[in-house]
Amino acid sequence: MDKIMRICKGYFFSLIGFGLFTLVGALVLKFTPFPESWSFFYLLAAMIIVCLFIGLYMGAFFQRAGLLTGLAFSTALMLLILLIVSACFTTFIKLSMLTPAYLIPIGAGALGGILGANMKK
Repeated sequence: MDKIMRICKGYFFSLIGFGLFTLVGALVLKFTPFPESWSFFYLLAAMIIVCLFIGLYMGAFFQRAGLLTGLAFSTALMLLILLIVSACFTTFIKLSMLTPAYLIPIGAGALGGILGANMKK
């Protein structure tokens, strides 16, 4: 039961963090002269940060197989974010939503898993 609660807690904080980073990015785009064409890069940066966090958090919790742990949890987080965005703005998930750029946050999550698994408690 403790593992499930820790996993849910990690995803909860990651999703809250993603929402806050997205809000900050939207405010930056709205009130500064940065072009709106950069919005995807703000979202990608927010995804990189939260995937790195979830990889660190879960890698530190499980303390083994950091690469696989970070990879699995960051992939699940990315799919969860895309599912939520798809549910909010479209009626079904489009395969065109999956771009190769999403491999960068997943890689950051794998790196976070490696770093988290090697952290001392």
